Amino acid sequence: MGGLREITAVVVAAECPVGGVVEAIEQVTSHLPTANDPEVCPLCPARPWPCSGFDAAAGHIQAAGIPIGYLVPLDLHARLWPPPQLRPTTPPPGRAQIGEESS
Repeated sequence: MGGLREITAVVVAAECPVGGVVEAIEQVTSHLPTANDPEVCPLCPARPWPCSGFDAAAGHIQAAGIPIGYLVPLDLHARLWPPPQLRPTTPPPGRAQIGEESS
């Protein structure tokens, strides 16, 4: 285990959307892997990241209308949202390009 990431504390109004999900934000932050070991949760080392603890807390945050990407370091975004595969520049055999008629 590589430990935990550095954190910072923020004070928010309890009545705001973030104030309503403080415990979930703490859970998400606790389950973030380190930059040196991005595939392993520091609290659930037997499970790959994102682990079920992260997923449950992230779901609660998203249900409150807060984008989870704002709470996850940029180096982990590709693990949560893998980039889409590149689309082929030519259509598969038998399919016409847009604007062309098929024969």
